Amino acid sequence: MINKSFIRLSLISVVMGTFLSGCSTAQPAEIDSKLSAWQGAEIETLIQTWGLPTGEQQVNDLTYAEWNTRDIKNKPSMSVGVGGFGGNFFGSIGTTLFGGREEVHCRVQVGYNQQGRVVTTNWTGDPEACDVAIPERQP
Repeated sequence: MINKSFIRLSLISVVMGTFLSGCSTAQPAEIDSKLSAWQGAEIETLIQTWGLPTGEQQVNDLTYAEWNTRDIKNKPSMSVGVGGFGGNFFGSIGTTLFGGREEVHCRVQVGYNQQGRVVTTNWTGDPEACDVAIPERQP
C-alpha cells in the first residue's frame, strides 16, 4: 500500500524543484563581459545596433552616452490549493505564493573619445534587464 502523504510530499517537492529551477538570472560577470566586448567599437556602430541613447554628457575629453530601460515583470508564482469532496459538497481553499509585479531597470553608460571610439563602459540595475538591454557584439 502506498502512503498518500508520501505521494503528496513527493509531488510538492517536484513542483517546488521545477519552480525554483526556472528562476535563473544573468550573472553580473556575464553582463560585464558582454558590455566590455563593445570597448574599441565606434559609437556610430553602437547607435546603429542599440538605437539612440536616452542622453549624452560631455566630461573633459570624453562623451558619455547613456541608455535607460525600465520594464515591469511578473515574478514567478505558484498556487497551492486544498480541496475536499463529500456527498454533494465540494470546497477548496487556495493561495498564491511569491508572485506579484516588480519594476526592473537598466542603465548603461558608454564613454567614447573624440575619435568616436568606445573607451569605457558601465552598467547598473537588474542583471536580467541589462542582459536583455545589451546586445551581443557581432565580430
